[in-house]
Amino acid sequence: MSEPLPEPITGAVRRTLADGRADLLVREEPLLMIVHGQQLLTMRTPGRDEDLALGFLLGEGIVTAAADVVEFAAHPADADGRRSDELQVTLARAPGELARSRLARTHEIRSSCGVCGLTDAQSILDGTPPLLPGVPKLPVARIDALVAALQSRQPLFAATGGCHGALIANATGEVVAVAEDVGRHNALDKAIGQAARGGAELARCTAVLSGRAGYDLVTKCLRVRIPIMISVSAPSALAFDLCEAAGATLIGFARQGRHSVYCGAGRLG
Repeated sequence: MSEPLPEPITGAVRRTLADGRADLLVREEPLLMIVHGQQLLTMRTPGRDEDLALGFLLGEGIVTAAADVVEFAAHPADADGRRSDELQVTLARAPGELARSRLARTHEIRSSCGVCGLTDAQSILDGTPPLLPGVPKLPVARIDALVAALQSRQPLFAATGGCHGALIANATGEVVAVAEDVGRHNALDKAIGQAARGGAELARCTAVLSGRAGYDLVTKCLRVRIPIMISVSAPSALAFDLCEAAGATLIGFARQGRHSVYCGAGRLG
């Protein structure tokens, strides 16, 4: 039987190891989201499910603004475990054809979503509005500061070593959203959702990612018009291609006073 920990480590549970020692492990539990009749299942760290849902819908291009979602209705899991946590999402209007096709491809929220069923990977960004050219300007010295800001706001990772984090900062470097989750895409969804609910101008923001910059994370950022992405690890080739085509700034291996600029160096000051 797991024992929930007190705040602030709400995403961890205590387990007894084979040698009798106690350890903290990150929680990983299912959430069923129901969006306009479409059921979407994800494994996530419980907490901030509304941010997760909104960020997912924005990052997948299902909605274009926080106001497009009019209601969240949460239904906790059954005590006997026969039903997982559910979140019913009511939209202001029925999704258009492109959004419906994306929902139809996304029965499970995982890193392969968004490409299944596509014949041309470049069509991932169909319907995505263009980035603002050349803005914001990011001082090179701020890169290390933003990475440090994310690391200092990851209490769940510090306790368990088993989760990812994402941070969003505005054009002046102020942190407007930060999130942790067992899934790297979930962490970014939660951060995007929090930033959008707070009214952040995402088109002038920077995203910082705790892991590699895969195409799935880059796509989410580009769909909400975040033009600068900083990853502590490597990007994938498809992530690079998408950022280069969109005119985005992609920075990898940002750690300990060094980083690699893969594309979009014109935004760095």
